[in-house]
Amino acid sequence: MFCALFIVIVKNMATAMTIKNLGVILLFVSETALAGPMQSVPFIQDAVNGYINANLAPDGHYEIGGARIDPRLQLPQCEQPLQVFIQSGELKPGRNTLGVRCNAEKGWTIYSIVSIKSFKNVLVLNRSLQRSDVIRAEYLNAESRDIGLLQQGYMTELDDVVDKQAVRNIPAGSVLSKLHITELTLVKRGERVNIQSGKAGVLISATGTAMADGAKGQKINVKNLSSQRVIQATVVDSGQVSVYF
Repeated sequence: MFCALFIVIVKNMATAMTIKNLGVILLFVSETALAGPMQSVPFIQDAVNGYINANLAPDGHYEIGGARIDPRLQLPQCEQPLQVFIQSGELKPGRNTLGVRCNAEKGWTIYSIVSIKSFKNVLVLNRSLQRSDVIRAEYLNAESRDIGLLQQGYMTELDDVVDKQAVRNIPAGSVLSKLHITELTLVKRGERVNIQSGKAGVLISATGTAMADGAKGQKINVKNLSSQRVIQATVVDSGQVSVYF
């Protein structure tokens, strides 16, 4: 059973008393303020459940805790539609403060702590990787994890990581993150490369030396061995760079 925190605020309340029981705190309204019909607690619970369901992805896998309205709660019946809201403005994995508000003349607001666990299949290494290792599909397993406990940038799609390169040593069992990977190095510093330069219809090739490592699409300095000039070129493939005017 989840313990929830409920706070009731009633407009124009004459007196109030605080009762603490099993982790639930209730501020009860005085008999004067409560004269008349009482608000149905199941109706409040339905409004809370409906709000949570409407704000979670229908195809997601969730565990929800703490969204229970205490059945002993006593409030004046609300003559207006109940307004359910999240204090932070967005329902998200972790702890959320959820409120239910009555905007009638004898209005009231209650708050509850709602815990959301959201599970997704993420990519987990089944073997250790060393810095600069190329990542293969067989090194990875898809495992369901509580994403609220993960750092941002966790990877879920094989196509986003296969044939990428590890930027550091990564132990087996790690959830693969964007911080772990980089594009594959196609050109290495000191390596001879083919320089293609020119413009549409005219193509000139030359031999050069890479002055830095480079991944596909990255600009690096290359020394043209014929002219001895250092130029900036774009890595296009293994051992190949281009300069277009």
